Amino acid sequence: MSSKGTILITGLNGFLAGRLAEAALKAGYSVRGTVRNLAAGAEVQKALLGLGYGGAEVVHVPDMTAPGAFDEAAIGCTAIIHLAAPVSETWTLEPSEVVRMSVSSTTGVLDSALKAGTQLQSVVYMSSAAALFDVPPEPGVYSEKNWNTTSEPAVTKLGRDAGGLHAYCASKTVAERAFWKFRDERKPAFSMSSIQATYFIGPPLVPWQTKEQIPYSLSNVWKLLQKEDVPGPMLLYESSIDVRDVARVVLWSAINPKTADGERFLCASATGGAQATADILNKHMPSLSVAQGIPGQGYESGYPSTSGAIAFDGKKAVEATGQDWIPYETSITDTANFLMQYLET
Repeated sequence: MSSKGTILITGLNGFLAGRLAEAALKAGYSVRGTVRNLAAGAEVQKALLGLGYGGAEVVHVPDMTAPGAFDEAAIGCTAIIHLAAPVSETWTLEPSEVVRMSVSSTTGVLDSALKAGTQLQSVVYMSSAAALFDVPPEPGVYSEKNWNTTSEPAVTKLGRDAGGLHAYCASKTVAERAFWKFRDERKPAFSMSSIQATYFIGPPLVPWQTKEQIPYSLSNVWKLLQKEDVPGPMLLYESSIDVRDVARVVLWSAINPKTADGERFLCASATGGAQATADILNKHMPSLSVAQGIPGQGYESGYPSTSGAIAFDGKKAVEATGQDWIPYETSITDTANFLMQYLET
């Protein structure tokens, strides 16, 4: 075991988790990750080994909502980072069930944290920007001070008719509130902090097996690479954050327990959109010959995260960590370079 200790990451095979595991190993920690599918966990191990990092342990947790599901994995850990969430079930299960799964897994992680040992210093919950705004959102600039107030009532009132968007927003909001309620009522010895993030961009650690698995947050880049016209607006907002930056802030929160305790940190770096993406690709990767659209339209110079009708202020995380975000143009070109492997030859 590393002299710095072991960090538990739930949902190790996720988009963010792979980059977080990489960052933790690079910082000198051992990594233990839970997965529902052992084969997916093995792919993460393989990718980390390819980068020269060993020491990633995989624990099979087939049902993250089962009582004591994380007990064994949590034992001996220095930090626990809860990323696992019922994302794939959001659009198929009853919204109330999506919320239940999210809350049960979060409180279950915290119950396991109480049994993990006195060496445990911190627990970090990965929330979402979806926990910050109502649906539909009012125009404005959102920060860690805001909360979604509409999605849980919608799920309660409308049931299945609430739909996947309310299901996702409610699941993140209710689970995060349960996280903070635990801190208020149980007053654990370990630090507790949460992270909210806008749309992830940037390259993952482990490639998706098929192009159909490319997430919605990367759809602008992917559609342009396929020679489609400049896409329309994204769902709700255009703000984004490089997944590698989110991993950095999450890890910082875990290994700085005294500073991060009791805090929410919003990760939001840039507001660009499809036209900005097209302009960036045409500027830096002209050989791709992506659609031109109407250059310069619909975004501000420098891509500030606080621009747009629905905007986000991520300066708190920058000030706390002392490090700025990866430049937006770098994130877009890195994403494009990664996604090119999925283009049909």
